[in-house]
Order: sequence, then structure tokens, then C-alpha cells
Amino acid sequence: MFVGAPTSAVLAMKNPHLKVTVVDCNADRIGAWNSDTLPIFEPGLSDLISSVRGKNLFFSTDIDAALMEAQLIFLCVGTPPKSSGCGIGMAADLT
Repeated sequence: MFVGAPTSAVLAMKNPHLKVTVVDCNADRIGAWNSDTLPIFEPGLSDLISSVRGKNLFFSTDIDAALMEAQLIFLCVGTPPKSSGCGIGMAADLT
């Protein structure tokens, strides 16, 4: 959700004629995206999401319904730590 939600917000802002739905099975995470206290900080993100949330940007735990409605699916998955080479064992610092 650290890439998918901000990307989806920009897609929704730039394409007001499209319905953009972000889904996750984690209800707490979806609740945070639906609140005024977002789970991540990026400058301007809160204002951007506030401007499109509930209009053409939606956050939901109903994965089946979102898949049935989807015309395009953008899948974001976590990046595992490196297992070899420069930076072995390192993961992104999400603080």
C-alpha cells in the first residue's frame, strides 16, 4: 500500500472519469486510508487523497467485488530484502 495507494490517488486525480479502487485484506490498513490519518506520509498526499476519496477513489476490503468490477488490475506487492550482492539482507526503511 506504500506504492499502490499513492499511485492510485494520482490515477484517480488525473482520470476523474474512472473509478479507482484500492483493496487490501487488512481492514485496519484500509480503515487508515479511509481516515484523516493516513498510514504513510508523503508531502501533499493527504490533500490529494482527500480531493478524490469517495468521488472516484475508494479503499475497500471487498477484494472479490473489486476484481469483478475491474477493467485493469495494478498489483503491488512488498519487496523482500536482498538475498545476495550489494545490500544483502537490507530492506526498505519505512520509518
